[in-house]
Amino acid sequence: MTFARAVKNKELAYISRLLSIFGIVEERQMRLLFQHLDSKEYGKIMTRLHREGMVYRTPDAKYLAVSELTANRADRRYSVLCFWAFIKIRDKAHDFCMGEPPTIITVASGTTDYDVIPLSKENIPLINEQGDEIPERSVRYLVTDDLTLVSGVERRFKNDYLLHINTDGEIETYEL
Repeated sequence: MTFARAVKNKELAYISRLLSIFGIVEERQMRLLFQHLDSKEYGKIMTRLHREGMVYRTPDAKYLAVSELTANRADRRYSVLCFWAFIKIRDKAHDFCMGEPPTIITVASGTTDYDVIPLSKENIPLINEQGDEIPERSVRYLVTDDLTLVSGVERRFKNDYLLHINTDGEIETYEL
């Protein structure tokens, strides 16, 4: 089942849920994720979320967050990068939830789970430490815009992938 079909008529709840997990995302990303809605429907949902205090839009209208505090404190770079990864795998999602750090989101899909993990200098030791604890059937998506970081990662025997994301949200996938 596609993401659009799964969330149909529940978009408000899903937008709130995604923002609570990611903290902050680009407006264009959210619009892309909910592209099955026409502009009027999407606008109504976003207006309602904003009016009810469930969505904060930055003054430049580039980002959406759950609150102004979150918008100012969240790590925009990694939230935005990982949201691109979520958009890529959205149609595989049967369910999703906040992941255990350093994972931002865990996506359940039938027999496979996907962990979306931002790759940064700071969390490479934690990624390496937890590698052996992750079930073999789980796929790790290490998300970055800096390919040099991958040299510090201790890969598992299978199901480890690097998602290199550019500023336009285009994704190159590499198996580690």
